[in-house]
Amino acid sequence: MKTAVAEAPGAPLVIRDLPVPVPGRGQFLVKLESCGVCHSDLHLRNGDEGLPDEMYPLVLGHEGIGRIVAVGEGTETSLSLGDRVGLPWLYDTCLDCSPCLTGAETFCTHQHARGIHHHGAFAEYAILESRFACTIPDAIDPLQGAPLLCAGLTAWSALRKTSLRPGKTVMVIGCGGLGQYAIMIAKAHGATVVAVDRDPAKLEEARQRGADHLVEAGPDAGLKVKELGGADVAVNFAPSPAVWKTIEQAVNPMSDIIAIALVHDPVPLSMMWLIDGGHRVFGSSVGSRQDLRDFLAFAARTELSIDIETIPLSGVNAALDQLQAGKVAGRICIDFSL
Repeated sequence: MKTAVAEAPGAPLVIRDLPVPVPGRGQFLVKLESCGVCHSDLHLRNGDEGLPDEMYPLVLGHEGIGRIVAVGEGTETSLSLGDRVGLPWLYDTCLDCSPCLTGAETFCTHQHARGIHHHGAFAEYAILESRFACTIPDAIDPLQGAPLLCAGLTAWSALRKTSLRPGKTVMVIGCGGLGQYAIMIAKAHGATVVAVDRDPAKLEEARQRGADHLVEAGPDAGLKVKELGGADVAVNFAPSPAVWKTIEQAVNPMSDIIAIALVHDPVPLSMMWLIDGGHRVFGSSVGSRQDLRDFLAFAARTELSIDIETIPLSGVNAALDQLQAGKVAGRICIDFSL
């Protein structure tokens, strides 16, 4: 099978022929139809995650959609050959710790990620654990649907942890693919949306996705949001600590502030500001199996389309270069039929 392989941290992906994997007990073999290209893949290719050298070579990719073509011997399942399934970031978890047993399995300390601990979906075939299989509704197109498995799910999972409801104002900072999904999800829940970005083209994309107000990022962006009535929910998709000033200036009392972008540098968070404002600040990462099932059901009946650029598997390294250069307005998706 053809695969796109990271042979070492910081090295370009290369197309390699690898043996088609054989599913074991409790596993499916999936023939890929599509796979989204995510910023997390860029970080992994560039070696930003500090993975040890022995984890390479590694097949990346965690927004895959395909059909089951083989079932491991002895696997008990209600799914059948030909069923369309998703291959998201969460490969498996221990299923027995407190987070796993209370619906927070994305915080399992023994979890494994697709494209890190196990080969991912930048390949013509991939393994899927049967207990972590989620079917893709027929109403969802594989190319439009692939980014839902990480980008869309991440926005959905974060927002469902907040006080999102009609009448609330949601500030979305960073209006790339994830931000666009957050805008559409918030609007579908009856919220007012303020989009903040430094790129006029991305602000225009935000407007097309339903944002009510557009604010250019800068030193006074938060004050401009405050003039519009302030934010009850602030969701950050911009990978910069500079956004903290905007958040502090923009939010209303008792706001929800969700960190999603990978920002390693500290921000000047004041405990008194938290106490006086009654704010909740928390992080959110991808989503659980139940989050994914709920989100896909929502996406099957709700218009969540964004601009998708399709590429063949051979173009995935150039696509990651596009992401790094900030030249992707929506999402890029591998079409395995090309």
